[in-house]
Amino acid sequence: MMTTSNERSEPVDLSVIIPFHNEAENIPALLTELDQCLPALGLHVEIIMVNDASTDCYERPAATPRFPVIWLDLTERSGQSAAMYFGISQAAGRYVAFMDADLQNDPRDLEKLYYKLNEEGLDLITGLRIHRKDSWFRKISSKIANKIRSSLLGDNTRDTGCSLKVMRSELAKRLPGWNGMHRFIPALAQAMGYRVGECPVNHRPRRAGKSKVISWKRAIQATVDLIGMVWFCKRQFKGRLASHPAINPAKKIPN
Repeated sequence: MMTTSNERSEPVDLSVIIPFHNEAENIPALLTELDQCLPALGLHVEIIMVNDASTDCYERPAATPRFPVIWLDLTERSGQSAAMYFGISQAAGRYVAFMDADLQNDPRDLEKLYYKLNEEGLDLITGLRIHRKDSWFRKISSKIANKIRSSLLGDNTRDTGCSLKVMRSELAKRLPGWNGMHRFIPALAQAMGYRVGECPVNHRPRRAGKSKVISWKRAIQATVDLIGMVWFCKRQFKGRLASHPAINPAKKIPN
């Protein structure tokens, strides 16, 4: 369940969805960076902050001067996939972007991803972290997971762990609402017949707060999710609407 505060006064081009849990020290700086870099897009943008039941007593900063900020609060800890799913449910943009709240994703890369997606006629573009600023354990475990996933799903995406993504809202609205979904978005998109690409992005050291722990329990759950994904991708239909529906006007019945 969630509580929401959501009002719009004009059509939205891009919804930037940011799930977070205990990132009180990073959120003000993140919103400031977004306010500085997003005007370059020349779009009507909304920022959707999804609080995954934080316990650090964060305070909501005032809305940024240029863009509305929508705050969603999950009533219990539900995980990244759930936070993304509820964010999508409230997004009004023609395009949807995702990023983390820990400041390791560079907000300036949103512009690059958005333009590359449109220039290449893609439906989803995901970031590729070239110089990761994570621990050696995270880097190695991520490489192993990516190789196993790619060999089983054949999606050829080199860095599915990068949260920085931009996609068309049509695709975002079709993503399933199940735990672990966020790990397999490129594979899901390809299974549904969407065009997927990737783009090198900047990755920064964490400035404040704590990284979420990678545990054996999570690794086992990810393995179970991968097995389910193999089945899901094989069963997914690839049909898409080619265009907007053509509607013939009703025939006038004479009196």
